[in-house]
Amino acid sequence: MISIQQLSKQANVTTRTLRYYDAIDLLKPTGATEGGHRLYEETDLFKLQQIQFLQRIGFTLKEIKPLLETNSIDPLLHLENQLRFIRAEREQLAIMENELIGLIHSYSLEGKLDWQLILNMIQHHQENHTKAKQLYKQWFGGNAKKVMENLPNMNRPDEDTKEWIDMISQLKRLSNQSPSSKEVQEIVGKMTLKINALYGDNEEMVNQIWEVRKSPEKSEQLGWYPLEEKLLRFLDEAFAIYEQREGRD
Repeated sequence: MISIQQLSKQANVTTRTLRYYDAIDLLKPTGATEGGHRLYEETDLFKLQQIQFLQRIGFTLKEIKPLLETNSIDPLLHLENQLRFIRAEREQLAIMENELIGLIHSYSLEGKLDWQLILNMIQHHQENHTKAKQLYKQWFGGNAKKVMENLPNMNRPDEDTKEWIDMISQLKRLSNQSPSSKEVQEIVGKMTLKINALYGDNEEMVNQIWEVRKSPEKSEQLGWYPLEEKLLRFLDEAFAIYEQREGRD
């Protein structure tokens, strides 16, 4: 037999918690000293560890009590229900994580939080996800899946997306310069290398993507992050100059 203090140390819980478990009939001491102090056995330590585990996976104390009384309920049913709940929570957390990543990337690109823009994008994603998939197929045909997978996504934390955001941010800062300037052309060159790495020599697909990107309406329909028309015109000129210099008219 061990005292409440010893059980407290072994299980890393407070004596106050153990007294509370006793009060709600969740974990009763096996015995008591002549002075009335609680005493516990090894089986009580095991039961306490069960309680701690069930708490860790999301069960409340009220739910744990019948779970430990295995004769009164089907424990497997409760465990399966809890697993479904945790999976649903995980999906919701993943959505929240992606939206937070999108906020961070939007701030990096805009230098501020444009709440109207962000809320519009979230609403569009929730309401038009299926329609967007259909439009991908309509506009990109057999390349739809490749386009969807390879385009930078504001809600992804990958390095590729960060690189694109960084390059767009730089071009926004340089948009008052000539699109033929050395700094602008260097960034356009880096973009071209990344585009070639993604799509190879498939110029038709690249041109299709760019035509959609230049259209605010089509970009919005696909849920792409909106870029200012002024910046899009600047990019169009900069790429045309780059291709001319590289002999790719």
